[in-house]
Amino acid sequence: MAKVTGRRGYSAQPKKVSGVVIPIFQGLLASFVVSIISIVFLSFLTLSSESTLLENYLQYVIVAVTMGSIFIGSAFATKRVESRALIIGMAVGCIYVLFSVGIGMELANESISWLVLANKFIAGLAAGALGGIVGVNL
Repeated sequence: MAKVTGRRGYSAQPKKVSGVVIPIFQGLLASFVVSIISIVFLSFLTLSSESTLLENYLQYVIVAVTMGSIFIGSAFATKRVESRALIIGMAVGCIYVLFSVGIGMELANESISWLVLANKFIAGLAAGALGGIVGVNL
């Protein structure tokens, strides 16, 4: 009869990949919270300031807030899942852009051109992918 030596071979179990739907919506929630806090801060800053400098560049500041929010939400979502970084990050960016464009169209009662919509989607996907890659490595 053979003796059992107590040595075992290295058999690391791969991490189980949980569902990605819940982390995507948690990332979306984080993105919207960051965006709302930033916009409220910017509105108070604009109302309390006498300078027109912020008003002149407000469009660019809002784009930066949007991309930063998507980045933070994607990083938050992929940090929790620790896999599928690009897919989750890009999903957060795409859904965020869909919601923001939908809300903007509803409030302004205007249509949006396909070129502007494509530009927003590409920027949202890029920010989400970058946030996903950074978040999985945190």
